[in-house]
Amino acid sequence: MKYQGLFSCSAIAIALSYSMPVLAQDVAPQAAAAETPGQTIIVTGTRRTDRTVAESPTPIDVYSGEELQKQGVADMNQVIQNLVPSFSVARYAIGDGSSFVRPPNLRGLAPDQTLVMVNGKRMHRSALVQIGANAQSAGAHSADLAQIPAIAVRSVEVLRDGASAQYGSDAIAGVINMALRDDTDGISGYARYGQYYRGDGEDYQVALNGGFKLGDNGFINISGEYVNAGKTSRGVTRPGALELSQEQPDIGVPKLAQRYGNPKMESYRFFVNGGFDLGDESSIYFFGNYGHSFQEESFNYRQSVNSANFGLNGIFNDYFTDFDNTTPGIQTGAAGGNVYAPNGYDPTTRDYTQVSDCSDPLVQNWSCVYSGGFTPIFFGKIDDISGTVGYKGTLGFGLNYDLSGSYGQSTLKYTMNGTMNPSLGITSPTEFYLGKLEQRETLFNADFSYPWEVGLASPITIAFGGQYFRESYELGLGDAASYAIGPYTGNLVFHQDGTPVLNADGSQLSVALPVGANGFPGYGPAIAGESSRNSKGLYIDVEGDITEAFSLGFAGRYEHLSDFGNSTTGKVSARYAIVPDVFAVRGTLSTGFRAPTPGQTNTSSIATTFNPGNPNAIEFMTLPVASPVAQYLGAVPLKPEESVSFSAGTVFTPAPGASLTIDYYNIKVKDRIGTTGSRVITDDQRPELQALGLANYATVNEVQFLTNAFDTRTQGVDVVGSYRFSTDSMGTFNTTLAFNYNKTKVIRVGLDPDTGSPIISDTRIMQLQNTLPKTRVILTENWTSGALSVLGRANWYGKYKVYDDGTGANGESYVNQSFGSEFVFDLEVSYQLNDNFTLSAGAQNLFSNYPDKYDNRAGGLGPVYASTGGRFTGDIYPDVSPFGFNGGFWYAKVGFKF
Repeated sequence: MKYQGLFSCSAIAIALSYSMPVLAQDVAPQAAAAETPGQTIIVTGTRRTDRTVAESPTPIDVYSGEELQKQGVADMNQVIQNLVPSFSVARYAIGDGSSFVRPPNLRGLAPDQTLVMVNGKRMHRSALVQIGANAQSAGAHSADLAQIPAIAVRSVEVLRDGASAQYGSDAIAGVINMALRDDTDGISGYARYGQYYRGDGEDYQVALNGGFKLGDNGFINISGEYVNAGKTSRGVTRPGALELSQEQPDIGVPKLAQRYGNPKMESYRFFVNGGFDLGDESSIYFFGNYGHSFQEESFNYRQSVNSANFGLNGIFNDYFTDFDNTTPGIQTGAAGGNVYAPNGYDPTTRDYTQVSDCSDPLVQNWSCVYSGGFTPIFFGKIDDISGTVGYKGTLGFGLNYDLSGSYGQSTLKYTMNGTMNPSLGITSPTEFYLGKLEQRETLFNADFSYPWEVGLASPITIAFGGQYFRESYELGLGDAASYAIGPYTGNLVFHQDGTPVLNADGSQLSVALPVGANGFPGYGPAIAGESSRNSKGLYIDVEGDITEAFSLGFAGRYEHLSDFGNSTTGKVSARYAIVPDVFAVRGTLSTGFRAPTPGQTNTSSIATTFNPGNPNAIEFMTLPVASPVAQYLGAVPLKPEESVSFSAGTVFTPAPGASLTIDYYNIKVKDRIGTTGSRVITDDQRPELQALGLANYATVNEVQFLTNAFDTRTQGVDVVGSYRFSTDSMGTFNTTLAFNYNKTKVIRVGLDPDTGSPIISDTRIMQLQNTLPKTRVILTENWTSGALSVLGRANWYGKYKVYDDGTGANGESYVNQSFGSEFVFDLEVSYQLNDNFTLSAGAQNLFSNYPDKYDNRAGGLGPVYASTGGRFTGDIYPDVSPFGFNGGFWYAKVGFKF
C-alpha cells in the first residue's frame, strides 16, 4: 500500500484553561489566554492537570470561543469545518432528515465514530439515524453539533486520535470537547444580518451571554441564540414540468416545480453553566441546554399528466389516473376492494377517459386534487434538552473525585403538507403528521485521579472510574392516514361493464398506487415502538513523565452492554523530547469499540427518489435488520465495530509563538456499519413480501438495510502549525496554515451466504472511497492593530467524485462524475468603536465560487436537459459539495459588551 506524506498546518488558537481534566469546569473564572498557543493547557486526551498542547502525545487543536464567533454562520458544524481541515460537513438539498440534522465527518469516518462532549461529559445523540446522507454517514447515529451555539462556548478542543479506552464507545476518529463559558462579568452578545449574493437565504442571528456571581461562592452563565434563516434555491425547474406548462398552460403547473437549496429554518437555543464552591476543596456544578428548531424542505415534484416527452409510465402519473367509480355496488372503502375504470381503457398507453366532474364523489379524478401536479413540503421540528449535575473535589490525601449524573433527550417530529396518500383516492388528506423519532440517554459517572509521587520527573497520574449508561430509542406513530393501506393498491381493475381490464400478456391489470403519505409515509404500528439498552464500564488511565524528556501513558477500558456483551479496549501513548522545548516525537496505538445503537437496529423509512438518467420515480425503503422482510432479503443482526489505530508524529517549536506538528495516522475499522445500497425488488418477490406483512409490497422498488459487511482503512497526514508575532508599528499578526490528506479504502466486503455476491455494491464502495476530497488546505491570517482587526481565510478543497447506480461508459456497474478542486475565501473586518460596541462586516465565499455543474459526458450523472440546463430532477450542482452550492454570503454584525 502506498503512503503519501503530505504536510499541513492547522491553527492552534488561544484557549482558556480549566483545572480538572475531562471532569467538569472549575467554578472560578479562568485565567487569561496563554500568550503562546502551544502553552495552552488542555483537558481532552489527558487526565493530567498540567498538560499543554505542545506537550501532548496526541494531536489536538484548541480554538477559543472568540474564533468560533468570528464567522458569518450560526451552525456549529460549519463553524468547525472552517477551522479544522479534516472535518467535513455537506448541505443536503433533498435529504429527508439529513437536511435538518447535518452529519459531519472527521478524518473521513462516520459521524458516530467521533465522540462529542460538553464540559468533558458525553453529549447525547440526535434522534435521527442518518439515511439520506453520503456513504460515509449513511446509517450513522451521532450527536447534533448544531445544538451548541458558538456564544456559549469558551473553547473547543478537537482531539484527532482514537480514544475509546479513555472515553468509551464512539471515540474512534477522535473527540470534540466543548468547554462552556463561565464568565461572571456582565452581558455580551451580537446581532448579525446576512444574505446570499443572489438575494435569498436572508439570515438573522441574535446571540446573548450573561455571566453573574451567585453570592460569594457561586456563578451562573447563561447563553441564548435565535436564528432565522431563509431558504435558498439553486436548481432549475424540472424539464417535464416546463414542457407540461407549455402544453397545458391553464392547469396550474408551478413555475419552479421544486426547490433545490437550503431549508428554511427558525431556531432558538439556550445553555446554562454554573456552580458553587462549597469550601474544603469541593464544589457542585451544573450545566444543560434546551434547543428548538423548525425547518422546511421541498421534495420532488409529482407531474399531473403526461407531456410529449415526459411522464408516460414515468414519474407519478398513475396517481392522477381517472378511475370512474359510477357502477353501483363497487367496493371502494377497504383494502381488497375492486376498482373500476372507464370503458375503453387501454392499459398499454394508460389512456383513461377524462372525467371532469369533480363534484361527483364516485369519480376518482386525481386532477381535481392537484391539477398541475404537486410538490410535498417536508417539515422537521427538533426539541433538544439535556442537564448535568455533579459534585467534585479533592480529599485531604490528594485524591480528586468527580461524581455526576446526566440526562439528554432529542425529539424529531415530522409533518408534511401539499401531498396525499394515493392509496386512499381523492378523499385522502393533504396534510399529515408522520410520527416522531426520540433518543433518550441517562448517564452516571464516577471519576477519580491521584498524582502519585514516585520520584520520577513528574508525579504519575492514576485516573480510574466507572460509568453507567442507558439509552432508549422510540419510533412514534403518525396519523392513521399517513400510513393507511387504502383501496387503490393491490386491487383488480374492471371496466364499468364489469369485464376485467387485461394487460398485453392477458393477465388482469391491478392497481398499485403507493401506500402512505406520498414522499415520506408515516410510521405505522408495524414499525413503531421503543427499544433500549444499558452498559456498564470501568477504566484506568495512567500517565506521567518518566524522565524530563520521556512521557508515557497507558489506558484500558472494560464495558458490558446488555445487548452485545463485553468489550475491552486499550491505548498506549508516548512522547520523547529529542531537543527539550524545541523538537519532540510522539505516537499512539489504540483499539476501539462501537456497538450499534438501538436506533440503528430499529431504524425504518420510505422515500421516493430517482436514479440518474431515469425519469421514473422509485419507492426506496430502509428496513430494520430484524424485520422479516429484511431477513428475507439477506439481512443479519448487526454487531459492534472494532478498530485499531496508530499515529506517529513530530512537534517542532523553533521560537516563541511558533509551532509545527506533523502527524501520520492509520485507522482500520472492522465490521463497519453502513447501508447496503439498493436491493431491487422483482415482481416474483412481491407475493412473499405480502405474506411477510409489508404494507407497500405492491409498489416498493428498492430496499436497503444496515450491515457490517465491510472493513475500511483510513490513513493520512496532518501538520499543525501557527506563528504569532507583534510589531510596534503594524500590530499583531497571527498566521496559521492547515493541510490534511485523508484516504479511505474498503479492504474487505462480505458476501451474501445465499448468492455469494457482495453485500455492498461497487457503487457504495466507490462512494465510500471517493465522495470526500482527499486533500484540504486552510490558510488563515488574523491581523489586529488598535481598534481595527481583519480576518482572512482561504480554503482549498481537492477533487472528489460522485457515484450512483447505473452502467458506466466502459461497462462499470456505476455511473460517476469527477468534480474539480476549488478555492473559497472568507473575510471579516471589525472595528471596536469603544469599550462597549464593535462593528463587523464580512463575507463567506467572498468570490462566490460554485462547484462544477453536472454534465452530459458518457457514463456520467446526467443527462442534463438543454431546455432547462439541469438534470431531470432540476438540480445542477452536487449537494455533497464540501463547500456547499449557494455561492457567496455577506453579513454585517454589531457586537456589544456591558
